[in-house]
Amino acid sequence: MKRIITTLGLFVLTSVVAGCSWTDRQIGPNDYEISGYFDFTMKGEVVAKGLEDQACLYCKGIQENLVPQVYYITDKNRIFNYEAQRASAVIRFHCIPNN
Repeated sequence: MKRIITTLGLFVLTSVVAGCSWTDRQIGPNDYEISGYFDFTMKGEVVAKGLEDQACLYCKGIQENLVPQVYYITDKNRIFNYEAQRASAVIRFHCIPNN
């Protein structure tokens, strides 16, 4: 039974990872952009929240006490019956000290 649960958990994790994608890039001296999509939601705001979590990890990767200050968010909701459309979002942020 434990093996079945472990296998099921790995399948769910693989499915979730396969259904999402993001890219990050530096667009200025302390300006960063993360964009991405997620196949398992129709709400772009859910994708934006996930990207904000990624921005937090990104800033901590630069220096432990940094946090993101998001200054731009755009998201697009998924549309039914249009194959290429996915819920997507773009955020831009600065990394600032956590006071």
